Amino acid sequence: ALQVTGLTHIVVASGYNLTVLVRAGRRLFARVSKYLAMISGVGLVAGFVLMTGTSATMTRAGIVALLGLWAWYYGRKFHPVTLLATVAGITLMIDPSFGWGDLGWSLSFAAFAGVMIVAPIVTCYFFGNDKAPFVGQLFIETISAQLATLPIMVLVFHQMSIVAPFANLLILPFIPLAMVLVAAAGLGAWLMPAEQLLNAQIAIVNWFSEVPGALLKPSWTPVVVALYIAVVVVVVVYMKWRTKFVLRTSSIVE
Repeated sequence: ALQVTGLTHIVVASGYNLTVLVRAGRRLFARVSKYLAMISGVGLVAGFVLMTGTSATMTRAGIVALLGLWAWYYGRKFHPVTLLATVAGITLMIDPSFGWGDLGWSLSFAAFAGVMIVAPIVTCYFFGNDKAPFVGQLFIETISAQLATLPIMVLVFHQMSIVAPFANLLILPFIPLAMVLVAAAGLGAWLMPAEQLLNAQIAIVNWFSEVPGALLKPSWTPVVVALYIAVVVVVVVYMKWRTKFVLRTSSIVE
């Protein structure tokens, strides 16, 4: 059901979970001092990666979180392309086999590029200089990540979920709350709210997975994949040209 709905990423330790944890810790300790928030964030990153392991995905997420904390502490921003290239280079220096033998690494960076580069341009195209509504922003980021990972999913796994954007839209906003409630349940309190929220998420996953034709299994040749990538690039470049959007000013790292 998770494969059909494109939600397998919510049941594994991911950069999204780490981002939620680090942002919550930073906002809490920033009330005391910026330095304490920085140190606590580094500690949370180190602890999270030690517990989940240094897989390609978690290595990437940990480095992004640390660089994001550094930029926040010194009041700076990363150009998305620079951040993407820097983190890719560091992870490949740690383990060169990530680049050719780890699909998780490829999918992680493809989704990262979709959210960091494609999503801000699309958001500007539809909303201009106005701040996008939360639901609209989440939908655009979800679609952007899936557009970027689709060539890998089709070429390697021969599958494409047509309900994934809508399932993600209903599930992702409640992941931080689920993390808090499950943590509380682990400490011996509030077990019932955590169970009810998780059961609701499971029900949504099962409902979407039973939609007829929810999962397509196309067989694309490398030529078709290259054509798809070219079309996406042309459309994104056109949106950037029409909006005069400056990517350098955009950063999802707070």
